[in-house]
Amino acid sequence: MLILIRIIVMFKKFDGGENMEYKNLIQSTIKEVYPNYLVKVLLKKLEEKNIVSYKEDLLTQNAYIFSNEDETPYHPKYDTTELLAALDNKTNEVISVVQEQEYESPYSYSALFEIEEEWKDNLDLAIQEGLILPVESENYNHDQLANNVMNSIPSYKKASSLHILKFSLHLIGYLPQEHDNKREIVYPVVCLLNSETNMVEIRFEKVKGYISNGESGFYVKKVEEVKQKIESLLGIELLAINLSSIVKYIKESLNESEENEVAVSAQALEYHTGSKAVLDSGNNDNMILPLIGNLKDILKNNEELFDANDQTKQIQEMLEEIILEAEYLSDHPWITLAWKNDVKSKIVKVKFLFNYHGQDFSVLQYYGSNADSERMSYVTQFIFDNKQRLASQTE
Repeated sequence: MLILIRIIVMFKKFDGGENMEYKNLIQSTIKEVYPNYLVKVLLKKLEEKNIVSYKEDLLTQNAYIFSNEDETPYHPKYDTTELLAALDNKTNEVISVVQEQEYESPYSYSALFEIEEEWKDNLDLAIQEGLILPVESENYNHDQLANNVMNSIPSYKKASSLHILKFSLHLIGYLPQEHDNKREIVYPVVCLLNSETNMVEIRFEKVKGYISNGESGFYVKKVEEVKQKIESLLGIELLAINLSSIVKYIKESLNESEENEVAVSAQALEYHTGSKAVLDSGNNDNMILPLIGNLKDILKNNEELFDANDQTKQIQEMLEEIILEAEYLSDHPWITLAWKNDVKSKIVKVKFLFNYHGQDFSVLQYYGSNADSERMSYVTQFIFDNKQRLASQTE
């Protein structure tokens, strides 16, 4: 009986007008925003839950069945057309799966903060006061939309030590055309609070220019708004983490061994002379940076040659000086680290943008779509572990 009640709560219909308005907004979001890989992920999940099916059998009696009008065999496409058809025919179920996926999807950007105060009791209090809406609550039908973060009621779910808040923003943008130029989407911003590390991660996605209406500092404002909202809800202060020193520590702890889990994939250099350079390993499987990596190889593979006499030793010292200046004495506006994997498509590359647009916080930019929520959390934990090691060295 309890299971039956829960299913009814999860999928009960919204009021007519609200239901149609919400459905139209999800529909617009799918058309304007969703990449092909996400559409496929959602359709696969709907298929697993028997909400949609590509064939008719006993397990799919209540599912929406994809079919051809001429009754010829239907071949799955896993495309936007199918997802929109599923939304039309299984509205509540599709919206539920879409909103569930927003917790698990990869995001292009994240910003890291930390909390030095007790916050879990205040989180429970905010939930009791209705300022935060748990997805397990009987009052939860769908995420509450808001035009801005400060007026929003975030949804909440817990996964192990992670307390996850999701802010669902209703964004409106305009295309540069006379007719049919208005576009509306749901823009989720996910905030993860880790009760074991006291780190806070704000994840967000890039948006098309016409959705942000060319607003200057769009992402900075969203991060600041979420930061202020969390501080208000929990009565705490979020402190920016000095990622520059942590990444420098990670970089200095690397060696030339293949056993390293992480490698420097790219970096920007700003020399004290004013010169600038960008080094990028590109698709190099060994992730060896050009110039620096080449010079290191020359020194490593020709030790006897450089030891031959005073002049060759002097040349060796000059080359080591070039490497030292490039790696440690120049400024790094950004650096890209890669988490290795035997499967090339599973390599996670993260660009660290220090003091993002002049702010006290830095931003992590994830490349591609292979960094799911779990891998993003792994990177965050890796940063925390190295933050602790660095702190223990400086005590």
